Amino acid sequence: MKRLKGRLKIYTVILVISVLGYLGRLIMFTEMTYSSNVQLLVFSFFVLGAVWEFFSFLNSRLKKQFPIDKAPVQRVVLQLSLGSLFLFALRAVGIFLLADYFPVDFNWAFRAAIYVVDFFVTACINSLFFIAEYIEKWKQSIQRAERLEKEKTQVQFDNLKNQLNPHFLFNALASLNSLIRSNPELASEFLQNMSRVYRYVLKHKDKEVISLEEEYQFLNDYLFLLETRFGSAFRFKSNLPDEALEKGIVPVTLQILVENAVKHNIISEKNPLLIEVSIEGDYLVMKNAYHPKNRVEESNGLGLENLKNLYRYLSDLNLFWEIRDQKYSIHIPLIER
Repeated sequence: MKRLKGRLKIYTVILVISVLGYLGRLIMFTEMTYSSNVQLLVFSFFVLGAVWEFFSFLNSRLKKQFPIDKAPVQRVVLQLSLGSLFLFALRAVGIFLLADYFPVDFNWAFRAAIYVVDFFVTACINSLFFIAEYIEKWKQSIQRAERLEKEKTQVQFDNLKNQLNPHFLFNALASLNSLIRSNPELASEFLQNMSRVYRYVLKHKDKEVISLEEEYQFLNDYLFLLETRFGSAFRFKSNLPDEALEKGIVPVTLQILVENAVKHNIISEKNPLLIEVSIEGDYLVMKNAYHPKNRVEESNGLGLENLKNLYRYLSDLNLFWEIRDQKYSIHIPLIER
């Protein structure tokens, strides 16, 4: 359909050129009869159509054998030479058949001037093909670069999801070991929640986007582990309207953000960590008090950057974070599903 629309546009332009030629002959060759001028209009329309089809065919053939980005000189020379020969031959036949229609002397000087104009027309038309091909290849290179960058970002983020921080696993197992002795029932519940956390990661590791509702249900299992580990020193508060739960989010986003807050902040009875989640416009916003640790182990600072880059491909909105009035906040774009 798109190709048909393109051809219709081309032939509309050819018709306009033919009509302009008709009007020009009315002014320049007043001796020419009306019927002769109409015949030339029809003839010029079909000739221009044939010229365009030949040039288009020639371009498509040479494009495969001599791509403009790999063999520009051979391509330009061949295409201009063959195009000019075709147009010169067509012009010679036209002059032979239609000379009687024009009250002018087709001497060699006049013909040479016409052939110069024909070469200029050939160069202009083929330049359009060359420019279009360059633009197409430029777009392809941009798309290829974006695809490779996205794949790289996805791989980095997948690695981030799959590792679930060895320190978290170590601390979780340490907490579990302690609970087994002091509170076996809570230890059993702790282990069930821990298994659900890892099951969720395995289940959704190949998905690009899931619903916020699914992510939030998973987060509850993860929060249970943190609340068991830190007690009253860790608190979580959320205010998510039902309509927001239908929006999309990248899997494990909330877990990574909570883990990031736990990893970078002091957590104690004196300085409890309160994490709040809410909706602001098209963003999910997570906030917590900012009490940074002096030293953070196993942190290269790439986790949030990878997450930011991934959201750049999935949403028109940017993921961003800020620290203001001793509060850290991060804004996550909600994705339409």
